[in-house]
Amino acid sequence: MQTNRKEKMMYLIIKEIKLSNTSIYNVVSFTDNLDKANDMLQGYNLIEKEKNVVYSIVTYEQPLKLEREVA
Repeated sequence: MQTNRKEKMMYLIIKEIKLSNTSIYNVVSFTDNLDKANDMLQGYNLIEKEKNVVYSIVTYEQPLKLEREVA
């Protein structure tokens, strides 16, 4: 059975805290709906007041599970 690759797509909302020499990254939320992910990103950006904090969306695709081919 073949599955649609889009079904396995996940959108992660990442919070980056920029420090002097490095950054700290945290996953603060996730969804499988791109429109919802964009809405969440906009909300996080609206409420964040610190200049050294940045939010972004990262697309995560679950690894392809290989199965033995049947002859």
